[in-house]
Amino acid sequence: MKRFSYPIFLIVLFLLVSCTNHRENKPKLVVLLVVDHMRPDLLTRFDDLYQGGFRWLIDHGIWFTNTFHEHSYTATGPGHTAISFGQFPGKVGVLGNSYYDREIKKRVNCVEDPIAKVVGANYGDARSFSRYDTFGIGDWLKTKYPDGKVISIGGKDRTACILGGKNPDIALYYNRAGSFITSDYYVENLPSWVLDNNQRLQASSYGDSLWQKSLSDDIYKKYSREDYFYGEEDTYLKNEYSPVFPIGIDSTLDPLGQLMGKPWFEREVLHLSKMAVENEVLGQDSQVDYLSIGFSAMDWIIHDFGPFSQETMDACIKLDRYLGNFFEFLDNKVGLNNILFVLTADHGGLPLPEYLVANGDKGGRINREHLDEALTWIDEESEERYGKKMYHREGAEFFIDMDKLKEEDVEPREIYDIVSKYLKNVDGIDGVVIKEDILSRSNSDNLTKRLKNMIHPKLSPEISPIITPGYLYRNPFGTSHGSPYDYDAHVPLIFARSQIKGRKDKSKRATIDIAPTIAKYLDIRIPDYCDGDYIKF
Repeated sequence: MKRFSYPIFLIVLFLLVSCTNHRENKPKLVVLLVVDHMRPDLLTRFDDLYQGGFRWLIDHGIWFTNTFHEHSYTATGPGHTAISFGQFPGKVGVLGNSYYDREIKKRVNCVEDPIAKVVGANYGDARSFSRYDTFGIGDWLKTKYPDGKVISIGGKDRTACILGGKNPDIALYYNRAGSFITSDYYVENLPSWVLDNNQRLQASSYGDSLWQKSLSDDIYKKYSREDYFYGEEDTYLKNEYSPVFPIGIDSTLDPLGQLMGKPWFEREVLHLSKMAVENEVLGQDSQVDYLSIGFSAMDWIIHDFGPFSQETMDACIKLDRYLGNFFEFLDNKVGLNNILFVLTADHGGLPLPEYLVANGDKGGRINREHLDEALTWIDEESEERYGKKMYHREGAEFFIDMDKLKEEDVEPREIYDIVSKYLKNVDGIDGVVIKEDILSRSNSDNLTKRLKNMIHPKLSPEISPIITPGYLYRNPFGTSHGSPYDYDAHVPLIFARSQIKGRKDKSKRATIDIAPTIAKYLDIRIPDYCDGDYIKF
């Protein structure tokens, strides 16, 4: 019996070490990769085609396949807030990519900063996260590693200004005119390496570029639908509707203004990220650095063509290759064994409604004229019965003036009933969401929880419509997101290191768990205000 105890002990010891050594070797650099609009099936459907960065992440990562955004308005601003701040966006006040701010009585961009000035170009908007009183993973990292650098890069301004936390060293975003810019909230002047990158980008010739397939036609036919599919946007040579490859740049427009809607833009984002690593010496000292990278072009592409299109498939194949090149660069500069990678998305998305119907599912597009007519009837009946200025209406969202209602002795429920009566008659509107009813519910179903997590007690509208599953506001082509349903809320989540053997975990997770998980992995204290919990892996 004794002669077997020693080998068994060694086996157990080996298993313990192999399961924990990725934690013992603390990373020097955290790289957060957020692919805008990426549904999990964009990884699974093309799994056997990936040979670059996605392949590495899958083979060296723990993939939490049952991860969702647990808030109802699934858009970029709220999604990035959940990911990087570990909090529900409603509580923070990030109510959309843009939204009506009832305190200042105007519509605002979610990263609008009226005080800041643009740095890096004459064209563009000055942005920051300054309007919110909270902090994210980039800020938490600075409390433990004060000399660590936090750099956030993205195509969209809201991507860069949210993923790095409130106070990154710099947030860089594209101005759609050939420059990555920032605001003086972060720095007074662009670093020289960003200026050099902008000069190189502006000298690039994209005007005669054609987006062509990376693989042979038969492979696209096997993994996606036919190239010509009614419902896709046609953005090139539009005299005759033909949303097919090859896709070029509209010669009447500035090619650098159109670049963000093409897969090559992700390569530009990664080129800038390489320059950040090299010039800021990320991951090459005793401090832990943080680099967040947002891939915004994917959102444009999926909006235009849908997730089952050949265009989206090709964009994924190209991004896989771009990431593979980026990982090779990181391996040479930092060592992949010194990096913790996190891959996720700000939201999922709905297939084209036409595609749903063709496959026997329910789907459609809300008729804008019918919706506008219903909203007009609501305004007219409310004014006729109760007078003007009982509410401010922003689109189909109603911000009730409760003080005015009290003065006029009008019950809020009377306004709610009028709104509900007309909106529910619009095909594609499932009903209405009444803020006070949602907040008072004790239901624990997914829909109620997600609606609650999107509500700010003061800033959110009192009543708004909820869309029917499978329907879109977007017309007449393309697709979108923004609903509380799983097809918009389900996203990939992979934590990857070179020391990890790839595997899948089906346990239920939420995107608000990402920031606290990174913090726990780095032995950083998780703030009490964080809504998420760390994931053990």
